[in-house]
Amino acid sequence: MSTFEEEIIRSLRNGSDLPFGAACRILKGREREMSILRKDIEFVASGGSAIRVLIGDYGTGKSLLGRTALELGLEAGLLPIYVSEPPLSKPVELYQAIINGMITPEFAGDSLFYLLSQWAEKVVREIEQTGLTRGQDVLFKEQITQKILDFEFTNDFNMAISAFIEAHLSGMEDQKKKIVDWMSGRKVNYWDLKAIKISRRVETKEESYLFIQDILKLSQAIAYNGVIMVFDELELMQNLPSRTTFKGYEALREILDMISSKDLPHLYCIMLGTPNWFENPDRGVKSYLALYDRLKTEVSVTTESTVQTLALVSPDVFDPLFADLSAIYAAAYGYDPKNTVTAALKEAVKTRLSSPFHQSQFVEMRQVVKSLIEFFDLLKDGASAEKALQIIEPSARSEKETQAQTADFWG
Repeated sequence: MSTFEEEIIRSLRNGSDLPFGAACRILKGREREMSILRKDIEFVASGGSAIRVLIGDYGTGKSLLGRTALELGLEAGLLPIYVSEPPLSKPVELYQAIINGMITPEFAGDSLFYLLSQWAEKVVREIEQTGLTRGQDVLFKEQITQKILDFEFTNDFNMAISAFIEAHLSGMEDQKKKIVDWMSGRKVNYWDLKAIKISRRVETKEESYLFIQDILKLSQAIAYNGVIMVFDELELMQNLPSRTTFKGYEALREILDMISSKDLPHLYCIMLGTPNWFENPDRGVKSYLALYDRLKTEVSVTTESTVQTLALVSPDVFDPLFADLSAIYAAAYGYDPKNTVTAALKEAVKTRLSSPFHQSQFVEMRQVVKSLIEFFDLLKDGASAEKALQIIEPSARSEKETQAQTADFWG
């Protein structure tokens, strides 16, 4: 079985999602943004709601920063949710993506099923502490109902949660799964729903927002302080049909309005996209002025502008980044690059990975990290330092890779 450090290195090597808990160990050079995120998280964990837009070019580390925010949020008691390419124009699919994006690091399966099962057992034990015996008798069931009513869910959610806890008491795992499927917006047989007195499903925009509100209340019931939700890759909205793009921006404006009016309480929503996505007057946020103007002029609850642009990262972060990645690599494979890389060689690597087009800044932090892992792999496998350095040099990459990087430089 792979160790946590092996999973980190494998993710960095392949460019795939990092295991939860790794982002905070890798992120460098984002002290200003981290300070803003921490203040936002503290505000939401104390009972508020907030929205933040982080924009930066491809490869600058937006997703890593978003992942870091989710980890910080969990530390503060917020339920983390990550949605890449959210289907904003389709409210029902958006709700489903939000449920599927729930993260429970300690459990790899259906997070909502897991959380509800844990909470159901907690509710049952609390009732037992009053002197009642666990079971399906009327008095015990009345206590379950009363505890659920305290959270003011919509009627169907009340019925579903009551039925879930009763199924938990009886060990009816199939029944619990059907209820979670319904809560998740998945299809459930009509007669199964009728048996537990549920009359509606997630089929319209209005119902989708009502279900999101119930999920926010449920997070409080389960003992989270709220929810932190990251919408990533929003720049891809520009590639959709114009009508779909417009409806997506309309949905973002509605979410912003609901957060501002406290109709989505205890929610921290972070949106990630490129400058072109935000400023493009034809297909970007700027094409929908009702959203663009609000975001540009609104000052967040923590006195910072709601929209934050990520600056390029200084090569000054290279030494601590090298040290931390070396330590992770050593824990994963028993080979510590720090022990074989001289100071002169490390400086040569840093120079090779700095962009000559932007005052020697790290334009693509993603590529910097991936190249370092490639460099470590080569050294571990016996390549000479000179050979390894030559291979990771940008000029030694394929023409296709070079063209892609140039396109990123010039937007």
